[in-house]
Amino acid sequence: MLEDQELYAKKLERWQIYMERYCLPDWDSLPDMELYVDQLVNLVSRYLELIPQDEKNPVVTASIINNYVRLKVMPAPVKKRYRRQHLAYVVMICTLKQCMTLTEIQKFIPASMDEAQTRRVYNDFVARISATARLFIDQVNAVAKQELREGKEGGCMNLVMHSAVSSVLYKLLTVKLTNLKPAQPQAQE
Repeated sequence: MLEDQELYAKKLERWQIYMERYCLPDWDSLPDMELYVDQLVNLVSRYLELIPQDEKNPVVTASIINNYVRLKVMPAPVKKRYRRQHLAYVVMICTLKQCMTLTEIQKFIPASMDEAQTRRVYNDFVARISATARLFIDQVNAVAKQELREGKEGGCMNLVMHSAVSSVLYKLLTVKLTNLKPAQPQAQE
């Protein structure tokens, strides 16, 4: 039992170090060139290494991107070439798909945004990921400290349960808020 708690504590420590170093590139760091879909898939997969993925469950594929375009979740490529704007859309969509439906995502990042709007929304998204990750690390550490203290029975399972329940509650809040009113990004005036 104590060995499990030590294992969890070590895993959490490695996870914290990873999360503290993880960051998405801001708009200006995204490649400003035309990309083929395979290049887009490769970049997004690298940027989103945070999300568990393997050969059977990739975070993105060419067919997934084609579906996003077909469903008008993101703008269509020009002559089968994707630009920085498309890359930003795919990064945001693939990240948000971890807890939202495509319909919910479309309310916040409509495919009709121009490049300036996309830049603003994407940079805000990247900043939110970084800020929220710092808060999340602190929250997880507080719960882990309480649940994994030496000798506490069921500490590992309590930590897993806390994480699962938190995930469900955040998902429910997300659904409730997205159903209130469609949000559209505002153009800069």
